[in-house]
Amino acid sequence: MFTENPEDFIYESSICIYSISAEGIIIYANKCTLEVLGYSKEEYVGHHAAEFQLDTECLNEMMARLNRSENLHNYPARIQGKNEAKYMIYNSSVYEENGEFKHTRCYGTEVLKPIYDAFLKHLKD
Repeated sequence: MFTENPEDFIYESSICIYSISAEGIIIYANKCTLEVLGYSKEEYVGHHAAEFQLDTECLNEMMARLNRSENLHNYPARIQGKNEAKYMIYNSSVYEENGEFKHTRCYGTEVLKPIYDAFLKHLKD
């Protein structure tokens, strides 16, 4: 039986978990997300995702697909960490209420550049 508090489970997870509103505002980030990117909660949550996304076309494509209720699977993105660029692979879906996009459900993993490049090539093929 699962007895851990679900909020603690998500916050303490060893994978990046975060959520973005339909307007592009980061509304939640767990401990792993903040540690990987090097930001405090105040420096990250409440800010627009475009402040951290290094490739505007990538962010626009991700949000367009999510707005069409498409899930993202193994989607590569370059994110500006506090001290350096991070290569991330994301899996995301949308939470809707009455057919309205409320927020994303995003899960990410930091990867090395050669792995990022392989995912990017696969995405473009």
